[in-house]
Order: sequence, then structure tokens, then C-alpha cells
Amino acid sequence: METTVINATEYRELPLVLLNESKTNPRRVFDDVSLRELAASIRSQGVLSPLLVRPLTENGFEIVAGARRYRAAQMAEAVTVPVRIKQMNDAEVLEAQLVENLIRAEIHPMEEAEGFARLLALEEPKYSIEQIAAKVGKQPSFVASRLKLVDLVPGAVDAFYANEIGVGHALLLAKLPADQQQQALSACFKEAYNRGGATSTRILLPVRNLQFWIETNVLLILKDAPFDKRDAQLVSTVGSCADCPKRTGHNKLLFGDDLGKQGDQCKLCGIWATASLSCWLFVAAQIA
Repeated sequence: METTVINATEYRELPLVLLNESKTNPRRVFDDVSLRELAASIRSQGVLSPLLVRPLTENGFEIVAGARRYRAAQMAEAVTVPVRIKQMNDAEVLEAQLVENLIRAEIHPMEEAEGFARLLALEEPKYSIEQIAAKVGKQPSFVASRLKLVDLVPGAVDAFYANEIGVGHALLLAKLPADQQQQALSACFKEAYNRGGATSTRILLPVRNLQFWIETNVLLILKDAPFDKRDAQLVSTVGSCADCPKRTGHNKLLFGDDLGKQGDQCKLCGIWATASLSCWLFVAAQIA
């Protein structure tokens, strides 16, 4: 079958065997129930919205947008599907996939984050957070917070995809250093013992409980610190608090909401202790 694309954009019916799912599609989770419902619709009405594809080789096309329709068409045992064929470079593919998925409410925030990260990592063209935000119709602070999700440790990512924690919990965890996330993840839950105490059920606590745990066990409120935050010799290997990238005020785009509630906070530099009280004692010892 001839698959050469003559025009920059054209519409065709293509056999499913010529289509390949994109490795850069930010969408990774497909609900089986909704896929079966879509497959039933395709059996009776066909695929109503064309898939966006680009030519890969003489005998294949990459699905830029429409992986869910493609999978449902496979379930429905369709032979062909309508497609819109467009010549696109890698950057254009990523952009299209990101925008296509962002308008769909069911996309998982982790998929969203990974899509933003791939776009930001492009060598050509180069994107800033502000440019990505403009492309997808979001605030830069939204894109920055989503991007932070890629710093989640594997255990937190698994819990997030399994719906054991919500997006609010995940965003708080992602702002912590990797070595503190697992401990904070445990603080998201409490054990509720059944009558008799023989068995227990793990219950997810509200986001505010995790926020309180972090403020109590991890963060140091800098305005309350009993030392000069601008002293460059405070801790010789760290420098002044004012210039430290570990404080929340260093990244107002990511920590803007937190700054309004608590003021500038210390996320505890790696050489410092892992709790507010320990941190204060450490610094007090240095300046005594």
C-alpha cells in the first residue's frame, strides 16, 4: 500500500497495522472500563474523530494524538481508522501531545509532569516554564509545581499512580529532598485498628496533616531563627541563609503559597540536621 504523504497535511483511512504508539506520549494510564465503552461505540459508529499521526517510514506512522482511540479500535477489531497525517518534528510532536492531553480531565498529574519535563528538556527549540505555560494555557506556577512531581521517589510515584495519595500530598512530598520523602510518605497515613486489635486498616490523612508534619519535622521558619540569616560565615560550608537555594524563598514560583502562609522557610541543607530543633541547635553551636 502506498503511504507517501504528498501534502503537508492530509486525511486518510489507514490500517491499524501501520500505526505505532508514540514513546513520548505523556499519557501512560488507560482506564479499562472507559476503553471498553469506547470500543463498543466504535463497533456501532466507527471512529468519529481522526487520529493525528506523522509518517515514520515508508510503512509506518507514529500516533501523535489518539492513542486511546487506537487502543479502543483494536478492542473493537476495526481494520482501519481515520487519520490526519501531518509532517512534524519532535518538538512539534511533544507540543501537540501535551496540549491534546491537557484538555482531557482524566490525564494523571504525573503524566502531565513528565510531558512538561520532556518539553523543557528539548535542545531545539528551547522552552522556559513561562513559554510552556503560555502554550498550554496555564499559570507558570502551575507548570512549576507539576514539574516538581518528577522529583518524587519511586515509592511515592507508585502510591500516587495507585491513588493511595492525592495530588496535594504528592506536591508536598515532591518539594522535599529524596531522603526525606519516604518518611513523609509514611506520615500521610494512620493505622486504624479494628475491634479487638487483630487487624488494621491504613487510612489516608488529609493534606493539612502532612503539611503540619512537614512544618514540625522538616522546615525551619527562618524569621524565628535566633541568628543572622545574612551572615556568610554562619556555616562556612553553606554560607548565609539569604543566599541558600534550600530556602523556600529562593523559588517563589514553586513555593509562593507557602511563603504567604509561613514566610521564608529552610528546607534544611544536606549537611544540616533533618528536624527544625536539631537544625537550630546545630547552628547555635556554630555561632556560640
